[in-house]
Amino acid sequence: MSDYIAVETCHSKPTKKSMELRIFHSASDSFHQKCFTNKETLSALSVQVGDYVEIETEGRRFISSIWVKNGLTLNSLFMNDCVSCRVENKTVSCNEISTLSPMIASDVKVTVILPNIEDVIKMQHNAVRMNETTNHCKDILTRLCVLEDFTVNCSKSKFANLAGIGRIKIDEVTCNAIVPQTHLSSYIITTGTNLTINKVHSEEWYSKMTKTEQLVKPGGLDSVLGLLRDLVRLPLDHKHQFSEMGVKPPRGILLRGPPGCGKTSLVRYLAQTEKIFLLSINGPDIFGPLPGETEENMRKIFLKAKTMSREGPCMLFIDEIDSICPRGGKSESTHAVRATAQFLSLMDGLSGGEDFLVVAATNRPSSLHPGLRRPGRLDREVLVSPPNVHQRLEILESHAGALLLGDDLDLVAIATVTNGYVGADLASLCYEASYLAMAEHSKVSQAHFLSSLHKVRPSLQKGAEGVVDVRPVSWDDIGGLDSVKLQIKQAVEWPLKHPEAFQRMGLSPPCGVLLYGPPGCCKTTLVRAAATACHSTFLTLSGAQLYSPFVGESERLISEVFQKARACAPSILFLDEIDSIVGKRSASGSRGVQERVLSTLLNEMDGVGVRLDEGTGGSQRVLEGSAAPTCIQVSEHTKVKKVREKTSVENKSVLVVAATNRPDLLDEALMRPGRIDRIVYVGHPDQQARHQILSIYTQGLKLHECSLDELVGQTDMYTGADLQSLCREAALCALTEDLSTSVVAGAHFQQALGTVPPSLTPDLISRYAALTIPGRPR
Repeated sequence: MSDYIAVETCHSKPTKKSMELRIFHSASDSFHQKCFTNKETLSALSVQVGDYVEIETEGRRFISSIWVKNGLTLNSLFMNDCVSCRVENKTVSCNEISTLSPMIASDVKVTVILPNIEDVIKMQHNAVRMNETTNHCKDILTRLCVLEDFTVNCSKSKFANLAGIGRIKIDEVTCNAIVPQTHLSSYIITTGTNLTINKVHSEEWYSKMTKTEQLVKPGGLDSVLGLLRDLVRLPLDHKHQFSEMGVKPPRGILLRGPPGCGKTSLVRYLAQTEKIFLLSINGPDIFGPLPGETEENMRKIFLKAKTMSREGPCMLFIDEIDSICPRGGKSESTHAVRATAQFLSLMDGLSGGEDFLVVAATNRPSSLHPGLRRPGRLDREVLVSPPNVHQRLEILESHAGALLLGDDLDLVAIATVTNGYVGADLASLCYEASYLAMAEHSKVSQAHFLSSLHKVRPSLQKGAEGVVDVRPVSWDDIGGLDSVKLQIKQAVEWPLKHPEAFQRMGLSPPCGVLLYGPPGCCKTTLVRAAATACHSTFLTLSGAQLYSPFVGESERLISEVFQKARACAPSILFLDEIDSIVGKRSASGSRGVQERVLSTLLNEMDGVGVRLDEGTGGSQRVLEGSAAPTCIQVSEHTKVKKVREKTSVENKSVLVVAATNRPDLLDEALMRPGRIDRIVYVGHPDQQARHQILSIYTQGLKLHECSLDELVGQTDMYTGADLQSLCREAALCALTEDLSTSVVAGAHFQQALGTVPPSLTPDLISRYAALTIPGRPR
């Protein structure tokens, strides 16, 4: 059996003839529609010699006439793959055989696949060649048994090779005879069958459009997908209406958004579902080392796209378009100038009568050449913004659908705490959780996802100035200050966690909060606790990070931090020791670095510095495809019993939280309402607060003959930081006496009181009480 090669034997379910077959594929060069087996297998299948059967194996269906050949092993079938069809949405291979009842076909409509596009173009407007090809197809198909959607592979037919025909797809078959409903009917092509060619395609087009890759619908991008589908189908489906009205249809679309938000996946999925030929290139791929080579590559790409559009709708997708058409500058090379000029010229040369569209994507729209974004080139821009909590839930459900999930998994909770994660980050999060589950040989649980959160960092936070990893701090870790905690919750936590309540009451969330008070009274710790409770992105800036010897660098850094905060919203931007970053403006009117930084900060807080590329305007977001706020819909596999019925409001705010112990040094313009809306005084701990603080810091210590009430009375004017230092010093005193001890006695605390003095004085407290804050009445 040298003419046959064996495929992997699959032990699948029994065939329809109640037996298990081993299928082998022919490796011979003969063009026939036959399969061979031995007499015993033929008898077991209850079929006659020459009967037509349909064989399903390895995700494909084949039609062959069955014959007997000596020397074959039992339960084996050797077949030719001349006429076949792919089984959609079936990944498990199975060997099944069904008997067919052939009937004479009266009419058949086919699609002819030619080796190259040049042959297709020659045939499109040549009636003689079309008639010749029709006759050739009829000669090839005569005596073959076919079904609709089956394809005849002509690669082994010498006559088909001479005629330049690669494949023939059966689109529609009709028969004048009455078809018995109890039989699986097939159709025999005869010399009397009337054959009509529906379409003519090239091999490249056919292979691309029948590609077996099943792309998953990008989660959380339904509104953007719908908008992009309308923009793509409009110039392709209604080009005649544009021509009648004398209007040139749009020929270019720009997708912009941060990396990992699904721009490329969106285009690939759209092309597959809408049956559009996708020609995809990356920006750097077209550059060549020789002069003029880049321009020549561009012309070839556009020419190929226009040529492929002769067969049907075509989409040219250019990723990283900013590398081809960068914004001009003094340091721009002549090579980049020529590449940009060539691309703009090619875009201007697109006519309205072609089924051809250009879609470009970039994550740096501010770096694009301005001439590319004018109407007539990239006419429409679609913003693919970072997903909100509803979209993150859809993305998690999409990627977690194929995993073996545990009963305790709550994807709603995961979506809530993954602020700033884009689609690629969430996919990586699911993969990491599955890896942890495989290591434990268990189902993917909530604990696996929570562990993965520490390993998968949001892409929007990578390489960004000011982004820090906040050590979780709960409100219970802070002793006392109950009234201060409530004020901070009202000013920081409530607007971020409950935006729908503020909208219901007609309240706008605060733009800024100032915490002031003596040093060591846990102002920074309070902000960290608020950020932990909100699950929001936390960014911080200090004077050491901000100030630079280069002119304009400090202002640029502030703008970039605010831009990153808006992209990761809801977020908290913490300015510790703000008096060292921005102070009062001098009366002389001199423009120092600090005053320029203050001016930039005020503009960013007012929204004046918002870039158009961010697309943060509400109406602009809806226009460009950002999803409107909707209810969170939870699938069954999340096992969440109570689904939120109220409409949640998307919070896209950036809250500025500042801390200082010198509020009198701040400028009045910064302190006005609308910028710093809430001012919270964080005073020194009273007697009850000191007792709670000492209880927290002595939880891990074994106390002996030590009264916390007595220590509270002895620690007047101590701050929270002083009390922490006191407990640490007492433990060190105990270790000094005995390194093996685990007990701290009251004498050790008395010894520590002599070492750790209080940071506050009555005079300092009275000065804070009499302090006047600029821009605010006493």
